[in-house]
Amino acid sequence: MYRISILLCLWCCIPGMCFGQGKPVREIIPLNADWETVVRESQDTAGQASFVADSNKDAGWQRVTIPHNWDRYEGYRRMKHGNRHGTAWYRRMLSLDKKEKNKRYFLFFEGVGSYATVWVNSRKVGEHGGGRTTFTLDITDAVTAGTANTIVVRAGHPSFITDLPWVCGGCSGEWGFSEGSQPMGIFRPVTLVVTEDIRTEPFGIHIWNSDKVSEEKALLWATAELHNYRTKRASVELEHKLRDSTGRVVATAVQHISLKKGEVLQTEKVKLNVEQPHLWSPENPSLYGLSSVIRENGKVVDSTVTPYGIRWVSWPAGRAGNDGRFYLNGNPLFINGTCEYEHLMGKSHAFTATQVEARVDQIKAAGFNAFREAHQPHNLRYQEHLDREGLLFWSQFSAHIWYDTPEFRENFKTLLKEWIRERRNSPSVVLWGLQNESVIPEAFARECTELIRQLDPTASSQRLVTTCNGGEGTDWNVVQNWSGTYGAIRSVTGPSSARNGSTGSMAPGVPPACTERDLSARKAPIPKNVFPSLWRSR
Repeated sequence: MYRISILLCLWCCIPGMCFGQGKPVREIIPLNADWETVVRESQDTAGQASFVADSNKDAGWQRVTIPHNWDRYEGYRRMKHGNRHGTAWYRRMLSLDKKEKNKRYFLFFEGVGSYATVWVNSRKVGEHGGGRTTFTLDITDAVTAGTANTIVVRAGHPSFITDLPWVCGGCSGEWGFSEGSQPMGIFRPVTLVVTEDIRTEPFGIHIWNSDKVSEEKALLWATAELHNYRTKRASVELEHKLRDSTGRVVATAVQHISLKKGEVLQTEKVKLNVEQPHLWSPENPSLYGLSSVIRENGKVVDSTVTPYGIRWVSWPAGRAGNDGRFYLNGNPLFINGTCEYEHLMGKSHAFTATQVEARVDQIKAAGFNAFREAHQPHNLRYQEHLDREGLLFWSQFSAHIWYDTPEFRENFKTLLKEWIRERRNSPSVVLWGLQNESVIPEAFARECTELIRQLDPTASSQRLVTTCNGGEGTDWNVVQNWSGTYGAIRSVTGPSSARNGSTGSMAPGVPPACTERDLSARKAPIPKNVFPSLWRSR
């Protein structure tokens, strides 16, 4: 059907996930090869429209493969501001042998920094601001069959960004630095997704379990977000089947749903009871697959599989009693982790799948069982590997950025929702990091924390919402000392003086819990209201 030689089904953990009645109902085609890019600094609207209509007027195009980043981490030069800013343009041809009736065509971008605008055949199909979260654009009405379609992407990365939570610190107005440079370009993969005109929305399947989990039974819930692109009503059946790692069906739920024309519908939650579940843990990262199939008159019109691990978590913060230990599946677990910036000399944020896998392998080989993002959302392949390898995940949204404007507040919340939707099904996620060294007002932090709770029913119970070294309004302000090796425990009277390997003065009877390369929760009991400090990188 397509003049593209590779067909890849992302997130397909169980054979047959994308298939119904002998043919694919959802096709996922990588578009990472055969791009060209050029940097053009002109910002005028007329010049931009002219360039989109005839991009051949610029002879400076370079052939590249996505992921690509024009800023190759020039920040290593240790200048006040060594990061690159400007406007990067990308283009690619896409040929369709035919355009099938009742099919929808989408471009799925995993990361474009910082402001993306996309055209297909000179027709603007959408835009997205942020860079660190994904976005999907419907290009059905813009593409044609039997001829080459031109995709043009503008990646704007200006200096002095004030309406996004992710900025380059050297040129920002915030008080210190932004915890890392920001990319300039299409720095994460691009995919063509082809579906029927009734489908599950991106990251529309949500599965979670209550804390009533044991080795005997587990209670799970699932919802779906369905989109009817037709101009008429449709009646469909949605069937969820939970399969274990051997493919055996362990739970099933069926819903009959009426969709209005053009409607995007969030389904009611359904219950999935699992007997003798295989619990996810670092020792045994057992994953299930939730198959979600949409049928109309018995015909499969969409099918997806969502990986999921059953486990329950209990943190000492907010828990009654003096037990300061972290619990996973009812058992105390010593957390020994590390924190990483998404940087690499010459590549910066533009990691290949192999490079992401290698970095996670290095973390596990070093003996860590937990990982924290520094300090913005990383490539989604990180969490896929963390889920499979059994590493606990403290996902981080932002770092001490605050601009008191309506635009910043609105973009912050929009990107926050995208971040949670992309990660909430991952069993590895045990903490939601709202902001590192937070400077956001308490009232806004409470508003964001409530948003997270609405999107993730396990938030604030199994997954705490955190700030670090300041910041009120979340479940837990994690206290740290970044002047050397970190003391793990802040005592009742003040911070630990543990630095450079010395223990200093700690809470009575409590040893230091972490080092500069360590994120740890103590196994020994901790005095009431005294919690472990979790390491973070500068």
